[in-house]
Amino acid sequence: MNYSNIFKYFLYGLLVLGLSSNANSINDLNKIRTSFDNNQKKVRIVFDASKKIEFQIKNSKNQSQININLKNIRTNKNFSKPSIDKKYFKKFILRKIDNNLDFELVTNYKIQYKYFSLKPNNNYGHRLVFDIYLGKKKSTNTKEKKKNSTKKIFVIAIDAGHGGKDPGAIGRRGTKEKDIVLLIAKRLHKLLKKEKNIKPILIRNKDSYLSLRQRINKARRYKADLFLSIHANASKNRKARGSSVYVLSQHGATSEQAKWLANKENSSDLLGGASIDDKDQDVAQVLLDLSQSVTIETSLKASSIILKKLKKISKLQFNSTEQAGFVVLKSPDIPSVLIETAFLSNPKEEKKLKTKKFQKNIAKAVKDAILEIIRKGII
Repeated sequence: MNYSNIFKYFLYGLLVLGLSSNANSINDLNKIRTSFDNNQKKVRIVFDASKKIEFQIKNSKNQSQININLKNIRTNKNFSKPSIDKKYFKKFILRKIDNNLDFELVTNYKIQYKYFSLKPNNNYGHRLVFDIYLGKKKSTNTKEKKKNSTKKIFVIAIDAGHGGKDPGAIGRRGTKEKDIVLLIAKRLHKLLKKEKNIKPILIRNKDSYLSLRQRINKARRYKADLFLSIHANASKNRKARGSSVYVLSQHGATSEQAKWLANKENSSDLLGGASIDDKDQDVAQVLLDLSQSVTIETSLKASSIILKKLKKISKLQFNSTEQAGFVVLKSPDIPSVLIETAFLSNPKEEKKLKTKKFQKNIAKAVKDAILEIIRKGII
């Protein structure tokens, strides 16, 4: 009997068992459930998992914040976003970091909390439960907001669409979208520079190409409070005319026109060889983020004021804000609005877009909207 061969097979078997046990040791997070007890002013957050959850609570000086590191766990393929009441939470974020999940919760209250684990029963598997007791609410007084808004310097990112190798839409007379929108962006920048509590930033100040993600990243680098992407529209229908305003949608486009336009604007990245896949490294690791939907709500409020001001100086294509999956509007923490000033594909509007008068009117209307957005405490 060859004992050396038997020993080799024995070691190989142990190795295979070890590898399979490591592979199986990763836990599955099946669901996150939330509920509110009005009597105790308590929010309960339950993490449902296949096995007992190993976790570590990170200390935070912020009395309204909890950070929990869930160890050696991943989201189940059927994991879905929980129902979240936004009046209690400012942030509700789940991130994947290596084999762990990082959970961040920021509330609108000073909080105390307790936690415990529960073993499986007839209805549920392993559970980690956090009971969060809501104390004094942080002040969201409108008067206080207005008072603070006079002191704060608001950073407004002005993004002239397209540029460089990407001309954007081209009118029948050869007018390029990239040139017109840069002129409007510069006029808006000049107007905003005169305001003491506003710092305007031009995302591009010359005829240069920037990918859609580069535009977002520049706005975030300057910690922008509002991101405005300025464009000139185009359509196969030469009679199509009017200004329109768009914000991001997480649930599909509000109309076929919005869907078509988002595809058109997003395709500009293909000219520069950049990826427009949503699952790039910046985004893919964030599995759940309440702040994106909060940002969209703020974007909608801001866009309605912009639309109201544009109506005074231009015919509108739509009477309300449209939504679609514009990549350039996908910053999770900056309210973002895309403005289509007029149709370059319409000969009359192409001629109008080239005039200083119309460019100045658009810039002034957007400036007036920004001042009202700030005054109302929207950003």
